[in-house]
Amino acid sequence: MASLQIKIPEELYSSLKALGYQDQDIEREFLEDVVLQLYSKHVISMGKAASIIGLSIQAFREVLLKKHLPVEYLTKDAYEDDLRTIESLDKK
Repeated sequence: MASLQIKIPEELYSSLKALGYQDQDIEREFLEDVVLQLYSKHVISMGKAASIIGLSIQAFREVLLKKHLPVEYLTKDAYEDDLRTIESLDKK
């Protein structure tokens, strides 16, 4: 996995620490937020998003529901794969 160092304002860091967040918790939250944004923008699939943040698909769905995000959608690639499957079935 690639590593990235992010600078955040000291006040934000202090607030998170005051809430009991450890550095690893902050990293996890930031990663989860980025993954949720990519999922919401249809850049990555649900399976990929769940895998990146180390959750089962069911657990990832629960995160989506908790954050009021859409649970199902197709990526462009998945949509195109489905279209090809439908077209091949129509030919039979």
